[in-house]
Amino acid sequence: MQMHLDIPALPASQDALTEAQWATFAALADAIIPSIRQSQSSARSSRSHNAQYIEMSGDELERTKATITQTTKPDAIEQTLVNDYLLESPSSSPAFKDAIYTTLAVSVDQESKRGLIFILNALSYRAGALLLTGRSRTITELSIPERQAVLQEWGNAYLPLYRSLKRSFTTLSGMAWIRTSPTLSRLLIYPKTPINHNFGEAYSFDFIQIPPGGETETIETDVVIVGSGCTGAVAASILSQAGLSVMVVDKSYYWTPNYLPMSEADAANNLFHNGGVTSVDGGRFSVINGSCWGGGGTINWSASLQLQHPVRQEWARSSGVPYFASPAFQEDMDAVCERMGVSTDYITHNSTNKVLHDGARLLGMTAKLIPQNTGGKSHQCGYCTLGCGSCEKRGPTESWLPDAAKTGAKFMEGFRGEKIIFEGKRAVGVKGIWTSRGQNRLPGGEGAYERKVLIKANKAVIVASGALMTPILLKNSGLTNPHIGSHLKLHPCGRLGAVFKERTSPWDGSIMTSVVTDLENQDGAYHGVKLEAITMLPGWFLPSCLNWNDGLSYKEQCAKMGHMTGYIALCRESGEGRVYVDADEPGRCRIAYEVSRKDHQHIVNGLEALAKINYIMGAQEIFAGGLPNVPSFHRSPTADSPSSPEDTHGINDPAFQHWLDTYIRPVAYSGAYLADTTFGSAHQMGSARMGTNPRSSAVDPKGRPWGYEGLYVVDNSVFPAASGVNPMITSMGTARGLARGIVRDLVPGAGVAAAKI
Repeated sequence: MQMHLDIPALPASQDALTEAQWATFAALADAIIPSIRQSQSSARSSRSHNAQYIEMSGDELERTKATITQTTKPDAIEQTLVNDYLLESPSSSPAFKDAIYTTLAVSVDQESKRGLIFILNALSYRAGALLLTGRSRTITELSIPERQAVLQEWGNAYLPLYRSLKRSFTTLSGMAWIRTSPTLSRLLIYPKTPINHNFGEAYSFDFIQIPPGGETETIETDVVIVGSGCTGAVAASILSQAGLSVMVVDKSYYWTPNYLPMSEADAANNLFHNGGVTSVDGGRFSVINGSCWGGGGTINWSASLQLQHPVRQEWARSSGVPYFASPAFQEDMDAVCERMGVSTDYITHNSTNKVLHDGARLLGMTAKLIPQNTGGKSHQCGYCTLGCGSCEKRGPTESWLPDAAKTGAKFMEGFRGEKIIFEGKRAVGVKGIWTSRGQNRLPGGEGAYERKVLIKANKAVIVASGALMTPILLKNSGLTNPHIGSHLKLHPCGRLGAVFKERTSPWDGSIMTSVVTDLENQDGAYHGVKLEAITMLPGWFLPSCLNWNDGLSYKEQCAKMGHMTGYIALCRESGEGRVYVDADEPGRCRIAYEVSRKDHQHIVNGLEALAKINYIMGAQEIFAGGLPNVPSFHRSPTADSPSSPEDTHGINDPAFQHWLDTYIRPVAYSGAYLADTTFGSAHQMGSARMGTNPRSSAVDPKGRPWGYEGLYVVDNSVFPAASGVNPMITSMGTARGLARGIVRDLVPGAGVAAAKI
């Protein structure tokens, strides 16, 4: 029987902040998530200038404990655990400091880091503190209530700088604390692995190893594919089946099932790009994407939706590429679905998806099942964001990459491609840095070493690094087409959560099995939103969906997660952004993107619909993540039971309608709110879009960057526009079509054979 293995903690970078800077950061973090304890006197001494915690009277503290135990299975936890949870503060946990330092070292670009350090330094001196807080004492000299007042004032300030400070400190502190808290997961009764979890039998990959040395190692192949994710894996399988020697390289590493699912903190650092989050310039938009062997297919949520007919027609029309409206594209999507066992036959909704599905039906909306790529099996795993140890999800590591290996493909993990090599305008290889595993056979372990590597490609270089990193590799290789990096689509998402009387254990069961489509076409051009469930792991959901108002309510709210549901309004946007190379770190991707007013309105309309769905299903509390100054809705104890057969009032509760009229609808129709609304994204597309003319596109209909030979792009960066559905199937289908075309280009007489692959 296999045992779940933990990843040894790697030493955090200790030079991210000076001691004085850390003291200031920790002082703010301790105000955001404060230690709460009973006052030792009748006076509320928490107002004293040196208080490092929130003090409450005995009665107040008991009421707070009662609030927490209402939603934390009081019969299953010890009262001492509630006390420990309230007493805890971020600075009391060494793991919190390590998490912050790791985030600053990995996730934050140098420009943003310089800005943060400037603010921390200013707050460490009385003159700077006076300018930033209006107080003549430094942050560390203020009491916890005074620091909370500073954060609240920042959030309501006229100048955007102050509002961004509150947003940055609360989000960063909240994420690190929730993922490292020694008490929160125990309080929630949140298990380390899914209930009834069993390890699956994985394919045994054989990766190329290079001994230590000072010279450049040269490796030769017909085709090198940069990227092992959904698209690179499909291309590898197709090309190797055609008899080509194929080598797949990836900057990340493979993790065997006994390490999966990882902890939330470990997954962020080992399975995701940029330590788990890439912030769009301005800090109001967080983007996540996979960076591991198998790419996004290793950490996605099994959703396997095909591109819809109206969008296919638009793509074909706008790009001039008829393939997207052709039977060949449909055949490609069907083929990848068949290989992964995509089906709706074995779906069982978890609590979150059941609320969405049933609530939509009660309101007369259209709720559909989302096909799952789970090999024709039921897959009740809410942890797939952290890696799927059961191997039931048929991502690249369970399908296309083993297929490629069986027909001769070779693999290299830990290879960071730096530049494509050309002879004239023909791509002939890729050079980069390979990093070995450590002596413990784990990535980043002691004894790891680097080698310079040149991979010569005799026939083609294929880029499948995703819509964020493909443009970076192309730009760093000297390609100058202005459409490379432009037209980025992100599917910006609004978030909404709800609290129910009943325990939901929202991390149990399948993550995303239901979708509501009524608002997908709000402008007649299929720009709008789909309503879907979101991964309900505490360290991913809570930081993105809870708005910080004060420390006590934040702790109380986090403790309710065992009774929560959570959703996104996923927008097929009309707006766009761009990807560009970081000036300080040429290998780092930077993103510039502003959500348009039209797309923002569509998203908020979706949040209103989600609020109605949760209300009709009995939610006691509803909160909209990322909307500025929007309080939670609290259901009156006397409100009708909304889902009872005799209910005729539905969503027309005056208090609920007042909340919608006062807080939600104005956000949709006033551009003033847009500057402070935050968004999330897990889909990136279109940054090297396909077309028929270099004046309007980055690659031609075969995926070749204009003006170059032997170079192909096969990932979702070639999308002509946003897909409007979770893009895995569209990406893989497109990659299959492009790969079959590459076979026709590279293998003499392969036309008929390529059509059958």
